[in-house]
Formats: sequence, structure tokens, C-alpha cells
Amino acid sequence: MLQGGNRMLVVRTVTVPVHYGITKRKLSILDSLTARTTYAVWTWSELFKKHELKGSYADRRLFHANVKEQVKLSGAMTQCCFDTAAWMWRSYREAHKAWRRNVAIARREGDKWRLRKLLRREPQEPFTNGMRGKVPIYFDSRFGAIEQSKHMRLCSYVARVSTLRRGVKLTIPLNPAKYHLDLLEQGTLKSFQLVKRRGKYFVHVKVESAVPDQPVCAVRGIDLGVKRSIASVMLKPNQPLRSNDFSIQTDGLKRDQLNRLEKRVAELQHAKKWEPLKRLRHKRLHISEYYDRLTAKQVATASQNCLVVVGYPKGIKYENFKGNDKAGLRKILARWTYGREIRYIQEECVKVGVPAEAADERWSSRTCHRCGSRHTERLAQSIFHCWNCELIYNADYNAAINIGSRFLPAATTRQATDDLAYTGDEQAREIVACKPRSPHPFMGG
Repeated sequence: MLQGGNRMLVVRTVTVPVHYGITKRKLSILDSLTARTTYAVWTWSELFKKHELKGSYADRRLFHANVKEQVKLSGAMTQCCFDTAAWMWRSYREAHKAWRRNVAIARREGDKWRLRKLLRREPQEPFTNGMRGKVPIYFDSRFGAIEQSKHMRLCSYVARVSTLRRGVKLTIPLNPAKYHLDLLEQGTLKSFQLVKRRGKYFVHVKVESAVPDQPVCAVRGIDLGVKRSIASVMLKPNQPLRSNDFSIQTDGLKRDQLNRLEKRVAELQHAKKWEPLKRLRHKRLHISEYYDRLTAKQVATASQNCLVVVGYPKGIKYENFKGNDKAGLRKILARWTYGREIRYIQEECVKVGVPAEAADERWSSRTCHRCGSRHTERLAQSIFHCWNCELIYNADYNAAINIGSRFLPAATTRQATDDLAYTGDEQAREIVACKPRSPHPFMGG
């Protein structure tokens, strides 16, 4: 057993639109309330910038009374605005720290193209461009709640929030679909946000539910790719790899649908039929999301009693900037939605009680999973060769093994703390992998 338990708390965010039958008076009250909370977040942000606050309780207590008097909000709302400002500055400082590290590396290596690109992408402080939009804050039980409507025919759920007038609450009707209702009824409704997008209000509700926590007996390493959507390998401690431990999922149907859509869009553009084009403007996104969600569900279903570890290609789009002589690669990466795929896999795994982690896949494609050497090469896009131990292997499976083996309980290779970390018993024997159907020594994909 790697880990196990009884039940696991799952927190999901459900985006529910505000009902279209809401009155103009209520919309005006919402505009005033969200404008005042945005102003409060901006006020806290200015204090963070001026006094270099860290976001601690002592910092909030020091300026709480002055900010409350200035923004004319209740104490609870002022505290939530402080939490939002603290999160914004914490994220900015972490991003700026990483940016300074990358700039130092580029200067040390003498990479002028990368340095020029990095200098144009310096992270900006919060509210650098002013208050151009509404900043949402979390409404907790002190001044807001999501309630089920039992007597209203207009809607089944409402949001009740405190207004700028003391003791007066506003009832906001929501317009949940069946999908929203199923999620809202599965758990306990916690805090929520009021978000305004394109002139319309939405409510982001946090729903906390408990799912059975499955015991973990193996690790499933997943390597994401462009041509092969998912290459996964199931790793069991002190056991050799078998043919049924390997699997590949392709996205041929997704690409076929997208190619058909692009052909249809090109025909409509050539014919200058603008009305049908408007109806298709979100079609590409919907197709991609549907097939990514479907793939994530398949991964979650096949990963019972496993710890799912997905390789996260952090910074791959950021590092492939314009001018690095890799225009073809940039064009491919522009259509690669690895961030959404990882998020969907984590969400679907959590629904069935399967733990999922996103691990940095740095060097996983260049490291030999058998000997730990980086003296390797790619004979082809899907063929991996190690000069140290003369291993010829499928490149996607090799990366998946490296990603998943970092979470195994025993790791005895020389670079166990940095890279692949395979078990000692596996290190001493030849890995039993899929038998090739062809006489070639590598594994076909």
C-alpha cells in the first residue's frame, strides 16, 4: 500500500448564471456592491505596495479600521477584500521570483533571444493598468449564502448577499441547468463569488462533498503528447512491467472533428456568410473540451486503486518564443491544450476517489528509465536510445515510466532525488515490456 483512507473531501467550483429575469434594480445594486468591493481590494493592494505587506493577520489588523472607514464596507467584507488582495500579491511575487531566475539563467548562458523575450514579459503588479474590471471576492456565511428556493417558481436556487445598506440583503435568482443541479445536490454549499463577464453576472459556488478514498496499490505515470494524446504505464512496487500495463490513447476523433470544422469555417469565410460564422465561433472550444473531458473520464475509470501522476510540461510554450528557429514546433504547441487536459484528469479522478498529481516532467524524455543516464538520443520521434545501457525503447513509454516512478516508495538509482527513481528490484533485472509485433528491437506505438 502506498496510501489509503476512508473518505476524501472534494471541493468543486460550479459556475451558475444569474437568472435572466432579474430586475434592473437588483442589477444596479449588484453593480454598486461589486464596484465597492473592487475599490476595497484596490485600497488593500495600494497598502501592500506601499508598506510591503506579507498578508499576515498582523498586517490586516494594523490597517483594518482605516480601510473599513475609507471603503464604507462591513468588517467581514473588508477582511475578504484583504484576502483577495493578499492572494493577488502573493501570486505576483512568486511569478516575479521565477521571472528573475529565468532572466539570470538567460544572461548567464548568453541567450539574447530569450533574454529579449523575457524582458518584455516581466510580471506586472496588481492594478498596474488601473481598475478596468470587477475583481470578485468570496462571499462566506457571514454576509452571503446560496439557498435552495422552495416557494419561488422562477428558480430553484437563489443567492442572498448583504448590500451596502446595513441589515438589508439582496435575493439574486439563479438559473441552474440540470448539470448544475446535480453538482449542487451532491455536497455542501460553501462560499461563492459574484463574477461579471461580458455584461452578465455569474455565481461561482464552491461545493464540498465526500467520496470514498480508494487504497493505492500502484502508480500510473502519464505522458501527454500532441500526436499521441496520452501514453500511460502502470508501475507496481517490486513487480516487472507486463504488456497490459501499457496503454495509449489517441485523439483522432477530436482532430477529425476540428479539421472538418476548420474546413467549414474556411468555406463560410470565402462565401462571406457572416451569420453562420457567428454561430460557429465557440464550436471549436466546445469540441476540444468535450473530447478532453471524455479522455479524462477514461483515465479515471482505468485507474482504480492507482495514484495518477501526469507529466506537466511547465514553461514549454513560454520557452519556445518567436525567433528560436522552431516555427513548426511553436505552431504545434499553440494547439496543445495540456493545461486543460491535466485539470480535467484531476477533476475526474477526484470524482471517483482516485488521487491525482501533476509532476514536473523536466528531463523525463531525455533520461533512461533503466540506468538513469542522460547520454541518450531520439532515433525517431517515438524511438528512444540510451548510449549507456544500449536500451532502445518507446519514447512516450520511457517518459511515462520516469514520471510515475518518482512517486514509488523505494528509489535506489543514482539520480533518485532528481529524476526517474525506479525500484531496486527492477534495477537488477531486464524490464519485461510489450512484445514487439515486428522484428525490430523497439516498441511500436
